[in-house]
Amino acid sequence: MKSDPRCTPCLVRQLERSAKAMQLTSEAYDELLAKARKVVPNIPLSLPPNIYSTRLLELIYSDGADPYKEEKAKHNEEVQQILPIVRKIIEKSQDPRRTALLAASLGNVIDLGTQEHIDTYQVKDFLREATFERDDSAKLLGRLDEAQTLVYVVDNTGEVLLDRLCAEYLAVPDTYFIAKEKPILNDVTVGELIDLGFPEDKVLSTGSNDLGINWQTLNPEARELMKNADAVIAKGHANFESFIDGPQEAFLVLKVKCNVVAEKIREDPGSLICMHYSPQINARHSFGNS
Repeated sequence: MKSDPRCTPCLVRQLERSAKAMQLTSEAYDELLAKARKVVPNIPLSLPPNIYSTRLLELIYSDGADPYKEEKAKHNEEVQQILPIVRKIIEKSQDPRRTALLAASLGNVIDLGTQEHIDTYQVKDFLREATFERDDSAKLLGRLDEAQTLVYVVDNTGEVLLDRLCAEYLAVPDTYFIAKEKPILNDVTVGELIDLGFPEDKVLSTGSNDLGINWQTLNPEARELMKNADAVIAKGHANFESFIDGPQEAFLVLKVKCNVVAEKIREDPGSLICMHYSPQINARHSFGNS
C-alpha cells in the first residue's frame, strides 16, 4: 500500500504528539519540527504509510527513547481490569471464538499513533453489539480448525492482552507472537510481552522498531515462521498498511481509523475488520489506486 498526500499532515501530528510526550524544551521542540520539515519532502509517497511514518519518527525514537512508557503501563493495567468482564461476554456468546476476535479488534482503539486520549473501557461497553463490517472470520476459524501453527503479529500495549485472550480461545497448539524489537509509539516490544507473561519461546522480534512490518528488514526467523504457518493474524493499522499489497497471506484484524485506509478497504471509518488477504487473490487494483 502506497502512502497518500493526506498521510503527511497526519503523520507530522503523530510526531508532534510524541515530542510533547518527551517533554522537550521549546527550543528542542522547534528544532525537531524544523528537521521534520526538511525530512518530509525526501520521504517518497511510494512507501507504505507505516514506513513513511517510521522515517519521521526516527527523529525521536533513537537510543531506546520511550516517551509513552508510563502511558503503556497504564493501558496494560486498565485492560487487565476489564479482562474478566470481556471473558464473561465471550463465554456467554453464541460463538466464543468469533467474539474473542471482535474483542481483539475493538482493542485496536488503543492506538496513540492516531489519537491522544484513549478510553480502554469502551471495549467492554461495545463488545456485546460489535460486528465486523468486513467479515472473513468464518474463513479464518475454519482454517484454524485444522491448524497446528498460528502466527499472531501484535500491535499495541493494552490491546495485546486482548490478543492473548483471543489466542486462548482460538486454541491453536503452537501460537507465536511477533512484536517490535525496540519502542516506538505505544507498540508493544518483545521485552514487554515477556514481562506480561507471554512464553519467551513463543515470542519473536520483527528485528526493528519499524511500525507494522518492514519486509526489507524483517527478522528472517519471523519471516520463515509466517511463511510456513497454517495461519497468520496481523493486528492494527500499521500491519494492515504493510501486509496489504505485500508478499504474505494473512487475516487482517483492525478498527479502521482514517479515510485513506477506509477508501483502500472500501469500508467506513470506525468499521471493525476481519479480512483475508492473499497476494494471489487480492490483486492490487482490487483495493483502490494505491
